[in-house]
Amino acid sequence: MSERARETSIAIYDDFKRGLETLLARDRDLFGKDIRKETLACRLAMYLAQIFPPEWFVDISVEGADLLVWDRNERIALALFISRDYVSEKGKEKARNFHSSRNCMLTLAFTLFSDEKDYILIYRFERLFLDYIHIFPSAGFDERVLKRCLSSEIDRNDDPMLFRIRRRHRKPASDGQSGK
Repeated sequence: MSERARETSIAIYDDFKRGLETLLARDRDLFGKDIRKETLACRLAMYLAQIFPPEWFVDISVEGADLLVWDRNERIALALFISRDYVSEKGKEKARNFHSSRNCMLTLAFTLFSDEKDYILIYRFERLFLDYIHIFPSAGFDERVLKRCLSSEIDRNDDPMLFRIRRRHRKPASDGQSGK
């Protein structure tokens, strides 16, 4: 990633955090209710539209993402995938594939737990890795990178350095004995 692309990604992430902070400040009461993630995406889109420059559009439920900040052509500044619980492996794969196929500047998935946890879990996708980040709203939106996982672009089954572990089955003894 070039220095300019890195700076752009950081600026987009900061704008996302400001929108998320506004969502939590104004709409925290929605989190404990049984609402659809589209409702949260709509509220967050409203706040992000006030933050991003006017040449960027903020739309929900478009192109397979829950929220996009884009020019409505090819350029995608931010792709968001929202979950009410931990993002599943299938959900992470969907976000990772979206990020690489659409060449997004920044792709995030995030978990908005109800009130049972004191943090928001952010998944930040890059071409070669996935970051897990905790944001603590009660501590001034302090954040901590928990873990960085390398994500290979090749199918692990095609990697000649990885071997499949196969379960061995005992052949039944022909004489009726247990094979001892």
